[in-house]
Amino acid sequence: MDPNDRVRGRAAGSSGSRARKTVIRGPNSALTDYLQEIGVTDHFRERRRIEIEQARLRQQQQQQEGQNPENAAETQSTNEAEETEVTADAALAADMQEEEEQAQEAGPSTSTRSTTTEAVVEVETVKEKIKVAVKGKKKKKAASDDEYSDEMNHREGLNRSSARKGGRMHNCEMCGKRFLLRGEPSGRLLCAACRRSVEKASADRAAETKRARSLVRQQPNSATKRRKIKKTEGGLLELDAQLPTLQDLCVRAIARHLDQVESFGDIGTQSMNRLNRIISKLRALDEQKLSLFMGPDRTTLTLYDCTRIEARGLQRIASECPRLESLDLQFCGRLNGATLHVLAQGLPQLNRVRLDGAFLVADEEWATFFRTMGERLRALTAAFAGFGPVAMRALVSHCTQLEALRLVECTEFDDDSLGMLAWPITEHEEALQDAERQLRADSNGSVPPWQSLAHLRSLELLRPHKPMTNMTAKRVLREIGSHLRVLDVAGFRDVMDDFADEVATHACGLRELGMASCDAVSAAAMERVFGHMRATQTLKAHHGLTRVDLSRCYMLTDRVVQELVRLAGSSLRHLNLNSVDDNLTEYGLLALAGLMHAEDGTLQEQTLGCTALEELDVSWVRSMTDEVLGQIVPRCKHLARIDVYGCGGVTAFAPARPGLKYVGRECDTL
Repeated sequence: MDPNDRVRGRAAGSSGSRARKTVIRGPNSALTDYLQEIGVTDHFRERRRIEIEQARLRQQQQQQEGQNPENAAETQSTNEAEETEVTADAALAADMQEEEEQAQEAGPSTSTRSTTTEAVVEVETVKEKIKVAVKGKKKKKAASDDEYSDEMNHREGLNRSSARKGGRMHNCEMCGKRFLLRGEPSGRLLCAACRRSVEKASADRAAETKRARSLVRQQPNSATKRRKIKKTEGGLLELDAQLPTLQDLCVRAIARHLDQVESFGDIGTQSMNRLNRIISKLRALDEQKLSLFMGPDRTTLTLYDCTRIEARGLQRIASECPRLESLDLQFCGRLNGATLHVLAQGLPQLNRVRLDGAFLVADEEWATFFRTMGERLRALTAAFAGFGPVAMRALVSHCTQLEALRLVECTEFDDDSLGMLAWPITEHEEALQDAERQLRADSNGSVPPWQSLAHLRSLELLRPHKPMTNMTAKRVLREIGSHLRVLDVAGFRDVMDDFADEVATHACGLRELGMASCDAVSAAAMERVFGHMRATQTLKAHHGLTRVDLSRCYMLTDRVVQELVRLAGSSLRHLNLNSVDDNLTEYGLLALAGLMHAEDGTLQEQTLGCTALEELDVSWVRSMTDEVLGQIVPRCKHLARIDVYGCGGVTAFAPARPGLKYVGRECDTL
């Protein structure tokens, strides 16, 4: 309340008569003077209140338009006219109130109480009119439907409300009814009623598909068994969802009470291996439990997790398993060079070795191991180890009967190590190999000549930490490529088209080929490789490729896949096209179903496709969709696993059948 009003009220109350009185004004505070200077008066607050009320009414009207979009244009035009009237009335009332305040501020007033009362009554009357006008907005109706249609046709689908708020009138694709759509259209143009019916139909189809799949899962087919993960006290165990056999129950009981078991007795190799996996998954394999898996009659030993086994515990293998022929130690980070030498000397029949994570074994200690093993070593796998040029020189010089060599991410393996598989071309290489062959001199002092690994059938050099040159790779391929059946050079980023030509010329008998991440090789070179192999296969009756890994070879095109299908359509079982997304289209993927298309999309040829395909990895290949899979799955009868990570076009409506599993599909949940 204004201080002047309080003074005026006290003066009027003391007299008690309706005679003309003099208005006495006291001093104003600094805040009152400041508010008057910037225009914050009673009529300003009244105008703000009216604006807030109008904004609230507009918001309610917008909500009603969202529920009834067909009447949005009519209601909006009517509301705008009403708002204009209300605004005019509000402005009139505010101006009258402002004139009254200016008259009071001019000095001592000579007006009577009756004059002030009449002004206040007039202002209150205007306020009541404003409230009545605001409430009456909701009850007014717009013009007729004909006028509304003419206005819409004149504005080409836009009215005053939709143009201001970004909406546009459209015709429904199903019922033809006009409706208002705000924002950019996505998908089909459907009104609210038709959209609800389409969503309900989609939900019904999804429910029907889910019921059909549940019936398939209930069938007693071993290929369609689902595995569930059950939480136990010490970790995770994989258990079958169906009724387990008596043997499975016994294995699980033994795994739960392993601390109370002294010996497994006469147990089968399969059950022993399964127990080993369960214990390793629980990280419970230590030196005490290691004795349960060793015995004098064991010929093969696989330990899936040696993290808790010390070096002295691994040395016990030589004394307790003297007839061992195959040794597989995974996560053997505590294995050192001395223990490896003990195993080589204490196991005279050992011929196959796999060591994963033996990073404590140095390069020279690997060489000592190969000198001890000699020609009895047939297969070697070393992963994440310090395998380098010294070890490679000893391997080539002493283990001449080697049949399979697999090196995975060995830190010391370099281009010189790779070159030792071929004939030495420099005096330095020849001197180093002569020094190693001196150790094989017989009693007469004669040194055996250098010879390549003529028995080598499988060569896998995966993801080396140091670069491999194109020239050295070609030398090795010319030397040993003719008798290779498995070749995997994943991670050789420096090899080029001429290396691929060497593969086509000197390694025509391959059954497995891996060139993952060899992105310097062009698509034309890979096409020549498969074309030359197809011609050689026709001449020599070769069996064909069974596994091909071309993941992250971004240069691949549709013609490369088509040539591969023509070459190995009847023999290919494992195909990896992970991340081959730059140039590979749906026509290249349809080649797996035997549909050979030209670049313009016309069908040129139809073959049987990959009839023997079992596993397919097309992760991050965006051209793979449900429609493409609908052509591939029916023709690939043996397909059991499809990896589709990052393939947004593969949904829950992808073709399914008993025994087929999708891995990495976005719609699947754990």
